[in-house]
Amino acid sequence: MITCLDPNTCPNDKMYNVVCNFSIGINHYACNPQTTCMHADGKYDCCAKHIVNCIVEASSLRVPTIQPSRIISETNCNQTCNKIDKCYWYENMRTEKMCVENNKEYCCCKNRAECCSTNQTDAFIVFGSIAGFIMVILAYYWFYYVNKQHHKIVPTNDNVSRV
Repeated sequence: MITCLDPNTCPNDKMYNVVCNFSIGINHYACNPQTTCMHADGKYDCCAKHIVNCIVEASSLRVPTIQPSRIISETNCNQTCNKIDKCYWYENMRTEKMCVENNKEYCCCKNRAECCSTNQTDAFIVFGSIAGFIMVILAYYWFYYVNKQHHKIVPTNDNVSRV
């Protein structure tokens, strides 16, 4: 079998034609550059016994850039726009309309929604947690107060036969 693995650095456990670039839910995985190599046909081989040693989270492989990844306008923000430098905890700052004034970065726009976009994942987690908490309280109320009040008292036969 043709492989890209070096027999001197990987003498024992080997895996061939490994799929290591994939996503599960919101997690993205990539090939671990320390244990995998790519051969000419684009497939990966791995020097490991299990696939867990062949993958890493893709976010850990991001290499810092030499230059800024976004260009900030060097013009001053004009007076007709809202200067927004922070968004709420459930929002992300949009970087398309950034400008610099007094060595501070601002988003310059007329409408706040142009600078801050809602982070739907965080909002779903918070509102889902609140809804779950309310459901637990309602279930507790129903079980202990509503359900317990509908019990009937049934007299025993001993009280009836004592005449």
